[in-house]
Amino acid sequence: MSSWSLSNFSAEKFYSQGAYGSAALILLARACRATLPQQCAFCLAPCGHLLVCTACCESLQKIDSACLQCALPASDGARCGACLARPPPFAAAFAAFAYAFPLDRLLHAFKYGGRLSHAEFFASALCARVAQRPAGTPWPDALVALPLARSRQRERGFDQSAEIARRVARLTGLPMLSGLRRTRDTPAQAALPWKARAGNVRNAFAADPVFAGQRVAIVADVMTTGATLASAADALLRAGASGVEAWAVARTLPPAQPR
Repeated sequence: MSSWSLSNFSAEKFYSQGAYGSAALILLARACRATLPQQCAFCLAPCGHLLVCTACCESLQKIDSACLQCALPASDGARCGACLARPPPFAAAFAAFAYAFPLDRLLHAFKYGGRLSHAEFFASALCARVAQRPAGTPWPDALVALPLARSRQRERGFDQSAEIARRVARLTGLPMLSGLRRTRDTPAQAALPWKARAGNVRNAFAADPVFAGQRVAIVADVMTTGATLASAADALLRAGASGVEAWAVARTLPPAQPR
C-alpha cells in the first residue's frame, strides 16, 4: 500500500463497519495506529499515531486574526464591520482552519470517500481552536451537530458533522444533544451562488424544547457563507436556547478575500 499505510488502512476498516465511530471501534483504530506504522495523510512521512504529521499540520492555513462572531479575518481580531452592522444569530464562531488546499482534499475524502477516521483529527483541531476563546467568554452547555439533509445522508451512509461532534463531545466533556432537525431537504449549498444561499436554507430547521435555557454550540465540517449555520441557530433560539455558537473545522474565505 504505497499511498496508505497498513495502520491507516486497518483503522479505516474499523471505522467503516457501520457503527459510525462507536467508542469500541475508535479504541480499536487507535490501537492500530499505536502498534502499526502510520503515514501522514498528506506527505506520507512517518507520523506515529497521528493522521497528519506535525510539519504538515503547522503548514495548514489558519485564520490568525478572526472576527469573534463570524470567524472571518478581522484586522484587530474583534468583531468585524459586517457583524457590527448585521450581527448573525450566533454569539461567537470558531474555525480551526481556512478552507484551502490541501485541507479541502482531506475534508473531501472524509465526506465523499467515507474516510471516517479523519473525524478524529478534525475534532482535535477544532477543540484546540475553541480552547483559545477570549478570557471570560462563557463555554456552551451542550453541543449539537448540524444535521445533514436526509437524501445526502442516505447517499453517504453517515452524517459528517455528527461524526465530528461525537468526538468533540468526548474530548470536551460537553453533552451532545439531539433535537435539531431539517424540516425539508434543500439543494446543496455548494451548487448555488453565494447570494442565493441564505434563501435556500431559510426556515429549513426546527429544534425541540430540550434546548430551552441552554447555551449551544453547533458543530459543522465547513462554514461557507454562514447561512446554513445561521438558519440552524435561528431554530435553536426559537426553541429557547439562551445563546448559540458556531464551531466549524474550516471556514471558507469569501471570493473577494485575499488568500
